Amino acid sequence: MKGCRLIALAAIGLGLIATPQARADGSGAVSAASLVRPGDLVFGNPHGKVTIVDFYDIRCPPCRHMDRRFKRLLRHDHDVRYVPVAYPILGPASVLGTEAMFAAGAQGKLIPFRARLMTQKRPPTNAILKTDAKALGLDWRRMEFAMNGDGVIHRIQANLRRGRSLGIHEIPTLFINNTKIVGSVSYADLVSLVHAARKTAEAAARGAASSPSSTHGT
Repeated sequence: MKGCRLIALAAIGLGLIATPQARADGSGAVSAASLVRPGDLVFGNPHGKVTIVDFYDIRCPPCRHMDRRFKRLLRHDHDVRYVPVAYPILGPASVLGTEAMFAAGAQGKLIPFRARLMTQKRPPTNAILKTDAKALGLDWRRMEFAMNGDGVIHRIQANLRRGRSLGIHEIPTLFINNTKIVGSVSYADLVSLVHAARKTAEAAARGAASSPSSTHGT
């Protein structure tokens, strides 16, 4: 089991927190929907016209700011599918916390455990994670075993591979339908980006519906 953890740690590159000024990156733009994988955590409307995929690290301050903005967005906009992808590239503490988060999921507590990790000031340690687990009514011995299991390690490795294949080395990195954003954005800008993505999706749908190939009897 320790060997699996070492492999995961070795997979981490030099992770960077994105500069305060977010920037659009049109290079190799991909559809956010195409990045969603079975087993990903999904918030909001699973069938929303706008899909947001968010590569984040639990210890990244801008990622935490964005987490609050996404929660606010989802309270007001019910046409958004938000998919956070845990991407622990800021060191061993990030990997440890992410292991714990996924292990908590085996006991049905991934979301509340994630919420604790995204608000704590201190880096995760086994002692802190044990306290968190007990506060949420989790079986710590079972959780600790799962943290070192192949399932959790492979899930982290899969997320790391997904991010590396997209050239992601700064966090947060967001994909909003067909737009890639590196860095955090204000709530107002987030709303504007989502609005623009929805308009583009609706226009594309209208165009597809009115195209000759979609007309019966032609």
